[in-house]
Amino acid sequence: MRARTTGRSTRRAAILAKYGARVLTRGGRYETLEGPERFNRFVVIEFPTFEQGVACFYSAEYREAAAFRRRNKVGENELVMIEAGESQPVQAR
Repeated sequence: MRARTTGRSTRRAAILAKYGARVLTRGGRYETLEGPERFNRFVVIEFPTFEQGVACFYSAEYREAAAFRRRNKVGENELVMIEAGESQPVQAR
């Protein structure tokens, strides 16, 4: 089982590297403060641009890895791509 996990991790790392991605966090402590709690593990990945993130998702490599995950019931994902917004906090009036 460990060899399969390592193979998936290596493939995932290569796909992300191709698109310049950087994993900011994988797993870790969290608390759902509002709304339904459907997932209990989160991964935050940063891409150089919004377009590179979308291209990664639609790439043949990612699609193949995702199909493997679905076929083998390895996990369920909810993927959201977010473009960076305001970098400075809005000051209270």
